[in-house]
Amino acid sequence: MPLSAATRHNLHRTDDQGGMLALLKIDDPSLSAPIRLVNDTRNLTALADTWVALPFSVKLPNDAAKGVGRAQLRIDNVGRELTAELERLPPAAELQATLLLVHRSTPEVVDYELQAPLSGVRVDMKTVTATMGYDDMMRRPAVLLRFDPFTAPALFPD
Repeated sequence: MPLSAATRHNLHRTDDQGGMLALLKIDDPSLSAPIRLVNDTRNLTALADTWVALPFSVKLPNDAAKGVGRAQLRIDNVGRELTAELERLPPAAELQATLLLVHRSTPEVVDYELQAPLSGVRVDMKTVTATMGYDDMMRRPAVLLRFDPFTAPALFPD
């Protein structure tokens, strides 16, 4: 996804007062509403939604020849609202994360978007960590129901 002309212009300036903002949206049908975070010190209204200011970091995946790329997500566990929302999830919830980059001066223009499932979500007193990538999906069997002696005993006479 190429950068917008306005963002390119602002990034080339020596006195860019705005800077880039990272937005993180975590969604699942069982959540009461999608979790929307902005990596900033103040809330942001963008894309017709309010994004809550909460520090987070994303370590982007390495460009490896083997394996599936996985980004590491770390969110500060401030206020415990995020923890409460995650604890209400059912056991087999499949969280979907969307990382967006916008410029502060044009928050309605998305300059970069990365969407991937979340897995390995861990919560402690200070942080919420998760892995962002398709690793779990790629490890699933291609066929959900196999015919073996356990699932179809009539096909396998003794």
